[in-house]
Amino acid sequence: MPVPPVSTFPSVLPRVEHRAELAERRTRKRTISATCGPRSQWGAPYLGRSHSKSAQELCTSNHPVPNSHVSPYQSRRQTLSLLDAPKGPFISTAPKSRYNPRQNNPIRRKVYFYHKYDPHYSFTNFSPHPVMYEGKIYPTSEHLFQSFKFQDHKPGLAEHIRTCSERPSVAFSEARRFQPEVRPDWKDVNIEKMNITLSLKFRQHPDLQRELLDTGDAELIEDSDKDAFWGIGADRQGRNELGKALERLRAELRRPTRVP
Repeated sequence: MPVPPVSTFPSVLPRVEHRAELAERRTRKRTISATCGPRSQWGAPYLGRSHSKSAQELCTSNHPVPNSHVSPYQSRRQTLSLLDAPKGPFISTAPKSRYNPRQNNPIRRKVYFYHKYDPHYSFTNFSPHPVMYEGKIYPTSEHLFQSFKFQDHKPGLAEHIRTCSERPSVAFSEARRFQPEVRPDWKDVNIEKMNITLSLKFRQHPDLQRELLDTGDAELIEDSDKDAFWGIGADRQGRNELGKALERLRAELRRPTRVP
């Protein structure tokens, strides 16, 4: 029986034409886009909507392309973290202050200190820096500050605080144990005694003095969640008197000394 001509099989011809069309697409040359450059060939991996209206606007814009994977909230957090990031062990890489057009005033950089293994732990009274006062050496500034509670009327207790242990936490606990013996006007003089303690500590240790001065005009904050008087407390609204005392000392150290 003779084989019928190909034209009598309607399903074969479209299949052949389809194959020819695919071959033509594969070998088709790329056209050039005036906005985004060469167009991808057929079969190339999908590279996104490179010729969409939004892409054209980004290509012709003079501004850098934003990171579409970062939300505005994340971007703001990254900016704030850069402002507070330390440079080396001590100083932030951000400028000393940043201008806020909404508030019409500069935003001060903040330096937090409290924890032992964080930068600026030496700003706390628990740092291992001995202090000399009236010919006696106190293991830490915490020892000296706690002994001030008994210096005038209970010198024996003041000496006990100085020598009870090398650890500042023990000196703190011992002073609390003898709370009934604390001078009655302590709340009236405690900030003054803290000023004396910090002045002696930082003037007797030049490296600490440099560290304090290198903070520029940053706000110094004791990040303690247990003390709302010397620190900022659990609600972070505390008085931060230790940070304020350090700022006063920093300003005092910056004043030029007058030669008589």
